[in-house]
Amino acid sequence: MKQLFVLTLLAFCVACSSKETALKQTDTTPRIGLSTDTVFVREKDPLNLNGNGVFSIQALPAYHQLHLQLYDSSGAVHFSYRGQSLTNNQPVIVAGEWNSLFCRVDRAGIYGIELSLRDQLGRISRKQLVIKAAAAQRPVAALQWKVDSRGITNRRYYFDAGACVQPYGKILSYHYSIGGQNIKSVTDKLTYIFHQKGSYPISFFVVDDLGQHSDTLHQTIDVL
Repeated sequence: MKQLFVLTLLAFCVACSSKETALKQTDTTPRIGLSTDTVFVREKDPLNLNGNGVFSIQALPAYHQLHLQLYDSSGAVHFSYRGQSLTNNQPVIVAGEWNSLFCRVDRAGIYGIELSLRDQLGRISRKQLVIKAAAAQRPVAALQWKVDSRGITNRRYYFDAGACVQPYGKILSYHYSIGGQNIKSVTDKLTYIFHQKGSYPISFFVVDDLGQHSDTLHQTIDVL
């Protein structure tokens, strides 16, 4: 009987020790996980065609109904969560899995955003997020061409606008004027056939996803 009592007491002590260890390992406050500490965006970019401004958050531990708040003192940064626009300092209920947010910025600059996460017990964790917003620069046009001279009665020209640049967005359309004929293309390649010899004026510009036009290039092609 005495041995049984000793074994029971030992098992109780081990159980208490394990429970105490588990309590020590339990987080006292919630934690915010971020896919990145710095988000790069382009000013006035509501369409987000280039994937700018998207980042993910995670609430740890994975309780439900954790309240996330984002605070921006500048008034220039706007957030949306699951397609819904958020007002400044508006609580958002998030779960423990990764959740995607999108931010857009009214003007170029560097912004510090405060994120605070509160659990059901009122415990709060805070973190800083940096938003770097680049200026909405106009696209830069570039055009090259080469001729396929194998034709006898015509000349086939291959135009290549692949060197056009819009670093923070996308070029959506390519606009040509060849000998007075206006041509719009949605790709950076164009094939054009000249049926007569002569000197043809060429103009070219591109338009990006914000509707911004590049400068227009003017050149001349001599078809022999």
